[in-house]
Amino acid sequence: MDPIQNPYAPGAGTPPPLMAGRDDLLSAFRVVIGRAVAGRAFQHPVLSGLRGVGKTVLLRQYRAVAADAGWAAEMFEVRPNGDLRAQVAEALRPMVRSVNRRWRNRQRAQHFGRIAASFLRGAAATIGRGGLALGYEPAPGIADSGDFETDLTELLVALGEGAREEGVGAALLIDELQDADIDHLAALVGAAHRMNQDGSPVVIGGAGLPPVGRILSEARSYSERLFSVRAVGRLSAADSSLALSEPAARLAVAYEPEALQRLIEESGGYPFFIQAYGKHAWERADASPIGRDDVAEALPMAFVELSESFFKPRYDRATPTERRYLHAMADLGNGPTLSSDVARQLGHSEPSRASPQRDGLIGKGLVYAPERGLVAFTVPNMADYLRALPNRD
Repeated sequence: MDPIQNPYAPGAGTPPPLMAGRDDLLSAFRVVIGRAVAGRAFQHPVLSGLRGVGKTVLLRQYRAVAADAGWAAEMFEVRPNGDLRAQVAEALRPMVRSVNRRWRNRQRAQHFGRIAASFLRGAAATIGRGGLALGYEPAPGIADSGDFETDLTELLVALGEGAREEGVGAALLIDELQDADIDHLAALVGAAHRMNQDGSPVVIGGAGLPPVGRILSEARSYSERLFSVRAVGRLSAADSSLALSEPAARLAVAYEPEALQRLIEESGGYPFFIQAYGKHAWERADASPIGRDDVAEALPMAFVELSESFFKPRYDRATPTERRYLHAMADLGNGPTLSSDVARQLGHSEPSRASPQRDGLIGKGLVYAPERGLVAFTVPNMADYLRALPNRD
């Protein structure tokens, strides 16, 4: 069938043609922004899940929901080993533009612009070729102390006060939170705490890998009361079916029941895999309905694409010794594995001998520790990919 009309969209953070199975998370966010504007207590939303479950897509949806409500909302992704303060500073330019566009009172918008300029000067961050320029003179003595928590808090207080007077709110949404420096994360949590204490309509949301809730708690002990960490998991069979069949139906294309069931089973309910398998099934089919033979031809092609674009780039980031650790994990099964068992699989009598490889893989976001003494892949089906690799040595 026509590849130009192919409705499926596998990609990093690419919105799917149908957001299936996430209505509860979107509804919960609407409640959050409603309570924030009403001055009622709320918990800042954080999404937690493996790679490929759609956390980034959901954050983008959060931003769209906030914008539709008249809010100034910005989103960015934490860079590993980056400076969170500098990244917040970089996000200020579009935030200031949004405030200028949405707020009715020009003086109020300009006041926030001056405080944002102070924060930029204090951050000493470079924002593209424009440097620190925002078109405003800094407001001396506000958000420019050089202490990240103090300055971020003063910046967000000003944003919240202006938003409240405008009858709206503001949102700062941060992806890959687990990659933030722990001290910077503590500053972010501290600023979020102040927003709640003041009843400010500023929402600080985020997303991260499964340990993100624990990492937030390590940054500040009260994080578990301040944030609502919601797991983003696999789609149910019914939602997987909807995600596959509905986009095709809009183009007058159907699936044979056996073909649809096979795609649901092979995808495992992971949204990214659903899009990849749906894409190739569409391309293999000559006409509607898409049949089981079309799917049978599409599956190996989809696996090759996933191998090259999803699994291999992550595998290539590991050192040779870290790759041996990954293979040892895969040989022990698909689920969470005892770190001590992995060490023994590698031939170590002492589990600590494998700790450097484990820690390196955690730092690269390839594995995580669901509980003390356990290790698991952050990428669904990574064990299957590793076991299928030729020339593993």
